[in-house]
Amino acid sequence: MSTPQQRFRTLMGRFVTGVTVIAAQAEDGVAAMTANAVTAVSLDPLLLLVCVRNESRMLPLLLGQGGFSVNVLAAGQDSISRYYGGRPQCECPATWMPSQSGAPTLAGANASFICRIESSHRVGDHTVVYGAVVEMVAADPVAPALVYAAGKYSDLPLAA
Repeated sequence: MSTPQQRFRTLMGRFVTGVTVIAAQAEDGVAAMTANAVTAVSLDPLLLLVCVRNESRMLPLLLGQGGFSVNVLAAGQDSISRYYGGRPQCECPATWMPSQSGAPTLAGANASFICRIESSHRVGDHTVVYGAVVEMVAADPVAPALVYAAGKYSDLPLAA
């Protein structure tokens, strides 16, 4: 018999999500984590949110830096998602570039949103971090999106 938490996680796996990597500049390079709990919040002002586990090593760095990027992965970037999702390979498959604001952006991402932290709220076992979007970068042409559902990655063509 599964626990309510296991059942919740399994059923939430039926929800198809885009795949992102959240990144912040650390003293020794780029710190990053894979996240699918990313949502647009407001168009005026431009706000988004990310949910980060309270026990994550990324959370104190993210809150301490005051800024971060949300990088929307494209088809073929599933190795990057796995690497930053806790399954690192021998070598990091990502190439990072600095933004005008200083937050690292992922080369080849379909889109990157550079944010300053607007606020954060601890809710259950996660912290919701609200980011005010200060810069945006878009791939041109747009690549198919990397999506995730039921424990598997798939590619989804996007209209230009």
